[in-house]
Amino acid sequence: MTYDVSVVYYNYLKCYVKVIKFGGKATTNFFNNRHYNGYQKPETRFQEDISKLSKRLADIERRCAQQSHQNSQLPNVMQTCDAMKNSLMQHSLDIEKLRYHHKSFSDWRSNLEVQLNNLKQAAAMLQNAKKETDLHFMTLQDRIILLEKLQIEFNYMRDSFIQEQNYTRQMGKNVEQEFKDLKALFATENATSGALIDDQKRMIENLKHEIDDVRKTVDEQKAKLTNVVFDLRAASQIASEAVEKMEIQERDFTETKKEINQIKLDLEILEGLSTSTEVIAIKPGRLIWKITDFENKMLRAKEFSSVFKSPIFFTHDYGYKIRVLMYMNGIKKWKDRYTLLCIHVLKGDYDMLLKWPCHIEATITVRDLEDVEKGKPISKFITAKRQCGDEEGEEPQESSSSYIFIPHSTLMKPNYVKENTMFIDIKIQKHSKSETSL
Repeated sequence: MTYDVSVVYYNYLKCYVKVIKFGGKATTNFFNNRHYNGYQKPETRFQEDISKLSKRLADIERRCAQQSHQNSQLPNVMQTCDAMKNSLMQHSLDIEKLRYHHKSFSDWRSNLEVQLNNLKQAAAMLQNAKKETDLHFMTLQDRIILLEKLQIEFNYMRDSFIQEQNYTRQMGKNVEQEFKDLKALFATENATSGALIDDQKRMIENLKHEIDDVRKTVDEQKAKLTNVVFDLRAASQIASEAVEKMEIQERDFTETKKEINQIKLDLEILEGLSTSTEVIAIKPGRLIWKITDFENKMLRAKEFSSVFKSPIFFTHDYGYKIRVLMYMNGIKKWKDRYTLLCIHVLKGDYDMLLKWPCHIEATITVRDLEDVEKGKPISKFITAKRQCGDEEGEEPQESSSSYIFIPHSTLMKPNYVKENTMFIDIKIQKHSKSETSL
């Protein structure tokens, strides 16, 4: 009977230990999945207790197995069972303590989670407050920069106002000093004028006496002067007529002098053509005009307003008869500043075979004599439109292409005038078709 009770108690203890082992495993899994705020997991001690209980259970099983073979030692078994019962009760108390600690830990975990949530909310509120503070700080910084700019402008305006005020005060002092000087000068002049007036009064009295004497003499001379006036009027009329004649003769002389100078110039051009010193090449549509003694010709142009004429050539075979006119010192408002060139259409032998009015296009180039290959010649486009030969050209206009204008400052450069010589190249445009029927 005692053996049966031991067996039942043994089976009960075995089942209880299994329950404890199952509960310990669940509790261990719970603690394995938690970790709070840097604290260590409380699973180590619990595992140790379970291990101890398992070892004791194994030991009890071993002992029960031994006791099953030792039926003769039942009293010892009963004692052992009592000891095991006491030990089991002690383990039950330990398990209750562990459950109590586990409940306390669960409460602490709940409180900790609540505190963490509160901390998260506080951190979010703190972040929002920080953003608002940064925004207010940036706004204040912009306002400070604006205030600094306003302060700088205010200081500048204040300094300007002080300078203007000082200048006004100084001007007031200068005006006051000048007024004092003017007042002193006026007083001095007034005193001097008073003395002069007294002297003038005395002189007037003396002059009155002299005038009376002179009046008598004048009356005597009046009769004589009347005759002389008539003679002078006749002489004045003769003199004015002589002056008018002299002015007319002087103008005629000036014009004659210019004409003589122009004739001399034309003769020199003809002599140059005969000696071939001023022309390099003449062919229909092309002329290279060599101008020698450039400085002397410029002086003559400034003195007599001379017009220099190129050799005569034709626009093409049996074409228009033309020459280039050079106003070396300019004319009208361009005088003494520019050299003007234009094309003069002459009466030719083939005019009756040509189309009129004519329209001639050409390029006039002043050659660069310093660097023939890579130089910078002056090249300009020019036109001539005439109803007939020897027709006067239109008035020079800067917007017109009938004249070309070359400044003296450009023309007198050494790369265009070398050894007192200049070369001008005249090319008639090729697209101007031949207008004769030959």
